[in-house]
Amino acid sequence: LLYTIKFEKMIRLILTFAALLLPGQAGLTEIQQKQLEGFRKLLTNLDQGVFATCKLVLFSEKVDFNTADERCKKFELGGEVEGNLATVNDPEKNINLKLLLSMAYPVSSGQWASDEWVWAGMRKVRNNKEQKTEDYDPEADWNPDDWEWADGSKPKAFHRWLPSQPDQRSTEKNGVTYLQNQMRINHDGMWDDTFVFKKHPYACDYQGKYILSATRKSWSEAKQACEDAGLIMAKVRNLAEVEEMKAAAEYFLGAFDPSLRKFDLSNWIWLGGNDAKVEGVWEWNDGEKFGVWFKKMPWAKKQPDNASYLEGAGTQNYLAMSKIGEFDDSFDSTERRRPFACQCPDT
Repeated sequence: LLYTIKFEKMIRLILTFAALLLPGQAGLTEIQQKQLEGFRKLLTNLDQGVFATCKLVLFSEKVDFNTADERCKKFELGGEVEGNLATVNDPEKNINLKLLLSMAYPVSSGQWASDEWVWAGMRKVRNNKEQKTEDYDPEADWNPDDWEWADGSKPKAFHRWLPSQPDQRSTEKNGVTYLQNQMRINHDGMWDDTFVFKKHPYACDYQGKYILSATRKSWSEAKQACEDAGLIMAKVRNLAEVEEMKAAAEYFLGAFDPSLRKFDLSNWIWLGGNDAKVEGVWEWNDGEKFGVWFKKMPWAKKQPDNASYLEGAGTQNYLAMSKIGEFDDSFDSTERRRPFACQCPDT
């Protein structure tokens, strides 16, 4: 039985990723498809149940719609405004959400199972009544003006309803009549209306700039992995971004472990800073200089030290940050493979 389950899981993973990467799917270019595959690799090995692209973040915990809505409002990582449930208003976001759901739950328990679906932020706000008349045709009679995303916008032209959906059926629970006024999305990116009390993973709009990977790599390997996903290695340029990186690390990688030694690789994250071109002149991978930030950075005690005294090790030209927000210069070495952080474009 165990081998059967593992085989089924493997087959589902293969089919899921094959579907995600079909040539020309939903208008994605070849470059976008390759970047999507790069994202999949970044998200592998995350074990905190939180997965993100530059537009969406998915939480694998199963909750009802109202709980999901409240939690997204409180998820303000990287943003200055209240968060909200995911606004899946274009094909790219729909594909992003398929990817995130497949990472959280590679194998669905069934067509209508809780792990087959993820909450998104669309709900019906007008004409809430059961639609069971003989002449009601969901596909023809669906009115986007009756529905609204959590950010207040309308769904407009883009939608991916299952055949015969939305049908807005009703049910009774604990003496209360419920209509299917909320929307969920399945592993295939198809939409369904359902009841507020159902429990599913949920997705929020992502306001952050950082995508973290738990896969341990050397600095140069991490740089390539970020670029494969269409990103750059992360830049942390002020104290506000230090705090954002600390929060992102806790969400995606887990909290700092004080039981480990100070420089244990698990507690440190590769960033995109280096002084490889000119010793002592630090810059980010895109050429932006550290400038006055270098002297303001919260370096770990006695860092940066370059450690050129370590025989055969070369010099420490590459930047890492701990989960508690301290910086260190280190070696680009396969013996120092760490988690790493990438940064979304134009952030």
